[in-house]
Amino acid sequence: MGVDYKMNKTVLPSITILCLLFTTFLIGFKTSVNASPDIIHVPADYAKIQWAIGNATDGDTIIVSAGIYYEHVTIDKPLTLQGENRNSIIDGNNTGHVVTITADNVNISDFTIQNSGSGFWDSGLYTYNSSWCNISYNILTLNGHGIWLDWDSDSNILTGNNVSHNLVGIGLSISRNNIVTNNYVFSSVYCGIGLSSASDNIITNNLAKNNGHGIWLDYSTNVTVTRNTVTNNLHGISLDHSDNNMIFHNNIVNNTYQARIINSTSTWDSDYEGNYWSDYDGADINQDGIGDTAYMIDANNTDNYPLMGMFSDFEVIWEEETYHVTTICNSTISAFQFNQEERILSFNVTGPDFTVGFCRITIPKALINETYTVLVDGEQVDVTVLPVSNSTHAFLYFTYIHSTHEVVIIPEFPPTLILILFMITTLIVIIITKKKASRTLH
Repeated sequence: MGVDYKMNKTVLPSITILCLLFTTFLIGFKTSVNASPDIIHVPADYAKIQWAIGNATDGDTIIVSAGIYYEHVTIDKPLTLQGENRNSIIDGNNTGHVVTITADNVNISDFTIQNSGSGFWDSGLYTYNSSWCNISYNILTLNGHGIWLDWDSDSNILTGNNVSHNLVGIGLSISRNNIVTNNYVFSSVYCGIGLSSASDNIITNNLAKNNGHGIWLDYSTNVTVTRNTVTNNLHGISLDHSDNNMIFHNNIVNNTYQARIINSTSTWDSDYEGNYWSDYDGADINQDGIGDTAYMIDANNTDNYPLMGMFSDFEVIWEEETYHVTTICNSTISAFQFNQEERILSFNVTGPDFTVGFCRITIPKALINETYTVLVDGEQVDVTVLPVSNSTHAFLYFTYIHSTHEVVIIPEFPPTLILILFMITTLIVIIITKKKASRTLH
């Protein structure tokens, strides 16, 4: 069949026009996609953080450069907001909440958030009915609440935040299953960490210092309060109408009132270790690092196993598992290390010269063998293996005369393994001797 050139002269210009229109459409489409990329930069892409949030889609990351942003920010979709080394400052100009989160799965980190309204309920960072959020490594200062998780804000993680000079440092109300960990909360007028009708939460590894109340539970139950240092507050740990909480392995030091209890009953030890109370004056005659008499808080609250020294917890990664080596010690511990190749633990202890120092250390048996040698400055010391040792953990106790010392804990071979090695070595020697004798005869 022949080609109809006349028809082609008519069709070709139309095709050309269509191609040009399609190309123009593609260019416009590309521009539209770039307006909402996976990563948005403030102020390079948008001058304001709120504008960036408004133009973002679920799951985007917004990176905010260092600078001061006078805004009130609302995060209403699952996003990641990343500041620049806490030098990205969101300033509320002394009115209302500075940052409000109303969505699930929001991550916000490395900001300084400051100057909310002066009212008690105005917050640097406020969440409402928001879950599975991660609020980490921020500075929150000069707010009503530094951080406030409110009304069914569940299963969030607050970690590594520096929260200072607020009316309340970190507050949780009507919220569950949150983890508040590794935060430094200080100089709060009312309380450092406060829970109101907020049950089933974990408060761990925080430092609460120079607050009205260090940690305050109000109408809150089933809260675990552990591994915190609560120091130089008016009230160390306060319970108001709060029952069935677990409070142990905390360092409660030099507070005006170590504990304040109103109509509350909770557990203050873990059946064999309680808390360190700086004003405990009991003895430790059996030398196990635990006071021989209970610390009486009130008629309904007793720490049955008060610690004779500060509690410390050190994480060790071994074969992709995380283990915890804990100590109860009247020395300052520093330079903790675990040598993975040789499986040796080491750390330094420091205390007032010529006083008696002690260390009660709990070691997971997965890290090193069943038996141990403890060296202090290279000299072997006597070690007591405490009766609470079990199939998974060894509890050791040893003493020394204070100054600054290096402690090294070396695993030994179990006796059965030594016997097996001796038998193998003996067998090898016999075989070699027989071969030499055979060669001599021939």
